[in-house]
Amino acid sequence: MSEKERLFQERFKRYTVALECGKPDKVPVVFPLGEWVVKYTDTTLQEVYYNVDKSTEIIAGAIRDLDFDVMFGALNLWWPPMFDAIGSKLYKFPGIYFEENSGFQYVEEEYMKPEDYDEFIANPTQWLATKYLPHICEEFAEPGSYRATVALIKSAAAFAMHNDKAVKAGEKWAKEYGIVPAGTGLTKAPFDTLGDALRGTKGILVDLRRRPEKVLAACEAIVPHNIAYAMITAAGDTSLPCFAPLHKGAYPFLSLEHWQKYYWPSWKAVIEGLWALGKRTFFFAEGDWTPYLEKIADLPEKSIVFAIDLTEAKKAKEILGGRFCLYGGVPTTLLTYGTPEEVKDCVKRAIDELAGDGGFVLAAGGVVMGDAKRENILAMIEAAREYGVY
Repeated sequence: MSEKERLFQERFKRYTVALECGKPDKVPVVFPLGEWVVKYTDTTLQEVYYNVDKSTEIIAGAIRDLDFDVMFGALNLWWPPMFDAIGSKLYKFPGIYFEENSGFQYVEEEYMKPEDYDEFIANPTQWLATKYLPHICEEFAEPGSYRATVALIKSAAAFAMHNDKAVKAGEKWAKEYGIVPAGTGLTKAPFDTLGDALRGTKGILVDLRRRPEKVLAACEAIVPHNIAYAMITAAGDTSLPCFAPLHKGAYPFLSLEHWQKYYWPSWKAVIEGLWALGKRTFFFAEGDWTPYLEKIADLPEKSIVFAIDLTEAKKAKEILGGRFCLYGGVPTTLLTYGTPEEVKDCVKRAIDELAGDGGFVLAAGGVVMGDAKRENILAMIEAAREYGVY
């Protein structure tokens, strides 16, 4: 076994012991990869979005000499050629629709109409394939046509090409730098699936008033899909948690009553369904989830990793600590607007308050923005190593 392979095993053990609420030798520390890396290179976001090899090269340059355990995030969430091949209406990317150093934009509309609810609830997969895809993709406008078939082949090939490069990049970073990925797979809360991509924010909020029973039935219908999607995108892996970005569950987007009735039951069902398969969920709780901590504590022990962003840290430790691994501790705003000294003080405070006897991973509390300062990222990692030894 090489030195880097031993380093990977050491870091993997440190991380997974913490995930199990155990006490490793050190507090695992996460490197928050994101678009902020690009501004310290001579490359544009446009090139990073479209050139996977260039993106991989930049990441290698950023992480080569840093002492951290786990890497979370990406330089870009999407590879535009996959969407260009099908004429997708969902996203706009830098260099074509925007200035070459702008981030991507999601185009939110009511892609699913109120009258579609019954058909969707009866068979979500069929509705997505026959109604949703033709609506959001220009090349799929006539399902079954020659043009739609060719577009499907092109986009599937692009997806496979990108995934192959991503897997090989991860293997390279593990082998050459001993870096552990934060998780495997992707899923969502059913309410977010419905409110993000299908009905849109305005649509879902109107539905809570005009057709609440349809919202409940649709969320229930989405549960099996989101469990299956998590395991498929994780390629069956159960050693690492499945990432779950939570967009509309933070307080006070929904009232307490609406959250408990419409958001929580189906999301809880996804988490419990994955846990029954041995898959832990990365409960990426951006925003404030403090009012919901008691409900979250009802989940099966160790079934989630709870990310602390704006949630009250001490209360999260009091209610969830010991039952679930806690993750975060460093506000993303501090990484942008703070100083290295302020970041180090924050890291020390987070470790003092949250690390306890284990079950804690030091990281940014949410997705790090493109204007984060490199010196603050380095300060976070250095302080974690200085103060995070048990």
